[in-house]
Amino acid sequence: MDDSAPAADEGLARANWSVPWADLMMIMFVLLAALVAVQRQHAQPSALRREPASTRVALPVQGEVEVKEQVVSKRDVPAPPVRINVLARSRQAVREANLKNAEIVLMDDQSVKVSVQGPMFFALGKADLRPEVTDFLKRLAQVIKETPYEIHVVGHTDDLPISTAQYPSNWELSLARASHVARFLIDAGGLAPSRFVVMGRGQYDPAAGNADPRSRALNRRVEIIITRNISPADGGPPP
Repeated sequence: MDDSAPAADEGLARANWSVPWADLMMIMFVLLAALVAVQRQHAQPSALRREPASTRVALPVQGEVEVKEQVVSKRDVPAPPVRINVLARSRQAVREANLKNAEIVLMDDQSVKVSVQGPMFFALGKADLRPEVTDFLKRLAQVIKETPYEIHVVGHTDDLPISTAQYPSNWELSLARASHVARFLIDAGGLAPSRFVVMGRGQYDPAAGNADPRSRALNRRVEIIITRNISPADGGPPP
C-alpha cells in the first residue's frame, strides 16, 4: 500500500478547512464594519444638536437655487423683556401723581385694570383730557413701556344721550375718549400703537348708577387694562 495516500488525504483535509475559516473571517470583518457604521449613524444627531442654530437662505445662482446655511449666534437673539410687578407699579404711579378716584384691580386672568373715574378725565360731553390726569398717564406709560403686554383701552359714558355733529351717540363719544387716552400713552411712552386695542362701550357698562350728577361723573371714565397677552410688537403671535 502506498504511504503517500494518507499524506495526500491529510493535505486535502487541510485545504478543505482553510476555505470555511477564510469565509468566517470575512463575515466577522463585514459584521464589524456594519457595527461601526451603525454607531456613527446614531452619533450624528447628537453632534448636530451641539452645533449653533442656523437658518437656510435660498440664493439664485444662474437659474438654479443654491442653499446656504447662515449661523445665528446667541448674541443676535433679542433678550426677553424685563418683567415687573405691574400692579404695584401702577399703584405707585397713582400715589406719586396724587390722583383721586382711581381704582386699580388685579383681574382673574392676572391682567391689571386701571380705572380713573369721575371728572378727572373728562368734562360732560367732552373727550379732551383734563390736565390733572396727564401726570398720571405719563407715569403709567413708563410702567407699560417696561412690559411686553397688549393694552386694552375702553371708554365709557354716562346715560345722558348725546347727538352732535362730532359725537352722534355715546358710542362715538366713548370711543373718542378711549382713543385720546391711548394716543397720549403712546406719545408719552414712545409705545408701539400695534400694542393697543381701543374700544368704546358707551353707557352700557356703568360703574355706578346714573341716578345723580355724582354717579354720572363716575361713569365718565376710561379703563386701561394691561393684559397678559404678549403683543405682536414684542414678539408675540400675530392677530
